[in-house]
Amino acid sequence: MKPRWLSTTTTTSSTTTIIRRKPVVAHNFLSRGCIPYSKGWAFQAQQLQQRRATEDSLLLFEHGPVYTLGRGANEQHLTFYHQLSDEERERLSRTSRGPGSARLDRWCSDSDSDSDATPPVLSPTRKVPIYRVERGGQVTFHGPGQLVIYPIFDLQRAPFRKDLHWLVRQLEESILRALQTNYDIEGRRDEINSGVWVGHDKIAAIGVSASRWITYHGLALNVAPDLSYFDTSQILPCGLDGRGVTSIAKVWEERGERKPPPSVQDVALSIQKSMEVVFGIEIRDYEITNDDR
Repeated sequence: MKPRWLSTTTTTSSTTTIIRRKPVVAHNFLSRGCIPYSKGWAFQAQQLQQRRATEDSLLLFEHGPVYTLGRGANEQHLTFYHQLSDEERERLSRTSRGPGSARLDRWCSDSDSDSDATPPVLSPTRKVPIYRVERGGQVTFHGPGQLVIYPIFDLQRAPFRKDLHWLVRQLEESILRALQTNYDIEGRRDEINSGVWVGHDKIAAIGVSASRWITYHGLALNVAPDLSYFDTSQILPCGLDGRGVTSIAKVWEERGERKPPPSVQDVALSIQKSMEVVFGIEIRDYEITNDDR
C-alpha cells in the first residue's frame, strides 16, 4: 500500500507518478518563551508515544538554562563535578535509575506536568538544573537564545532511511544550508564529531536517539545565548577539550557587523525551510499558544 502523500495520475499514454512531499507537523512552542527542559522532554515523550498512530512532527523550543548529559556521557565533564555531594554524583551516575535518579527516562503522559518526579541536580554556583537523558553525546547546555528542534520521525517510512547516521548528516546539512543562505555563515562538518562548526568552534550540537526507529531528541543551534554557560569553568562542552563554542551573534560580532542577531523564531523558520529541501518533506506549522493545553 502506497503512502497517502504519494499519488498516481493516469493519462492516455502512460501512468505518471506524482510525488508529493511528506507532511510533517511543526509544534512551535517559541511564542511561549523559555520552556523548562523537563516540560519539553515530557511533551517530546508524549509525541513519541503517539507517533505510531499519528504523523511525523517537529518540536521547536527555547529552554530555560539546563545542562544535560547523554545516556553514556562522562559526568566528570561537568567541571564542577567534584563540588557536588556524593548523593548528587550518584544521582547523575550512568548506572543510576529509578526513584532518586536525575535521569529522565520514564515516559510522562502529561505534557503540562512539572515532572517533579525527577528533580534535577543543581550546579553549585549558578544553580542550573542538570539531567541525564536518553540521547547520544556528552554534556551540553540549553538556554535562552538557543533554538532546539526535536524531530519525531518514523525512519522506517519514506522519504526517511533506517539509519541514525543518515539522520545526523541530514540535520547537519539542514543547518549548514540555513547558515550559509540566510546568515552568510560558512559552517563545516567535523570528520569525527557530529554537529556543525565555524572554524574550530561549535555552533550547533546534535544528539539523537530512536525507539523502534522513531526518533527523538535532535539539534541545538546557538543563535545568541549567554556563552558563559559553556565556559570550561562550568563544563567541557560535548566532552571535547581545546574546542570552543560560538553562535550566530558571536560570528557576526567578530566580523565587525553591527546589527542585532536574528530572533530564535526567525532562525527556526530558516531551518524548517532548509529541512524541507534536505529531507524532501513539507512542514506544516502549528504554533503553540498560551491557551493550548
